[in-house]
Amino acid sequence: MKETDLSKLTIEELLKQEKTVKAVSYLFIGVIIIQFAAGIFLTIKQGFSIFMIVPIAFVPILMITISNLKKIRTEIDSRTK
Repeated sequence: MKETDLSKLTIEELLKQEKTVKAVSYLFIGVIIIQFAAGIFLTIKQGFSIFMIVPIAFVPILMITISNLKKIRTEIDSRTK
């Protein structure tokens, strides 16, 4: 993913990027929840499988996305005050 300097973006671009990152964060949360549910279901039906570990691999990606969202929100707040 290409890292952009937030200070070079306009307010409109920051708001658009915030909206996009927020949507991606919600999507990741939904996918992780579905994967955990599927992993639990498969564990009950067939015993332990790799499907219980896969959602854990996505948690760091979610943390990075949330961190980026906080940075964008901080930049927007610093410009609007």
